[in-house]
Amino acid sequence: MTQDAVTIRLLHGEPAEMRDLQRVLEEAPMYANRITGVPPGPADAQSTYTALPEGKSYDDKFVFGIYFAGEMVGCADLIRGYPDFATALLGLLLVSEKRQRQGIGYNAYALIEQFIRDWCTCDRVRIGVVRTNEAVRTFWTHLGFDPTGEVKPYRYGSVVSETVVLEKRLSNKPLHPILGCGDVRPPR
Repeated sequence: MTQDAVTIRLLHGEPAEMRDLQRVLEEAPMYANRITGVPPGPADAQSTYTALPEGKSYDDKFVFGIYFAGEMVGCADLIRGYPDFATALLGLLLVSEKRQRQGIGYNAYALIEQFIRDWCTCDRVRIGVVRTNEAVRTFWTHLGFDPTGEVKPYRYGSVVSETVVLEKRLSNKPLHPILGCGDVRPPR
């Protein structure tokens, strides 16, 4: 699979997008069970689209659909400038379980990282891996993420665990030497 086969699109909360996003989340029941202790719920798409960390606005939130062969097969949730100005927080990168282990997640992350680099404000990306979902840690280490040493308590419903914070440093070089940097959004 080439990276060109995978695309990302910024979602705007339109009904068709929300239906596709909900379907993708429902196609990952093992993830939901590991993180929440229950199967995906009927409002998960809405929660993904609207959840914000304290002090952030929707101007800094980006929810992407991940597409393969024209079909949404995954999603990502990105916050610019959190927990500090120079950090992008990737709160979620999820691929439908029937589409996992095909390179879609790796290629989608590369596109998201390029999106982050185009801001020219963030020099690192952070993620949190809940220990009940430890199996995904290898995916992130292969992408260049390292543990920060920061571990936070995690609780969601009946799931009591810890979140291990991982981080990847980005180079400061603009991707577009002539155009420079900017808030470049992927096409809809």
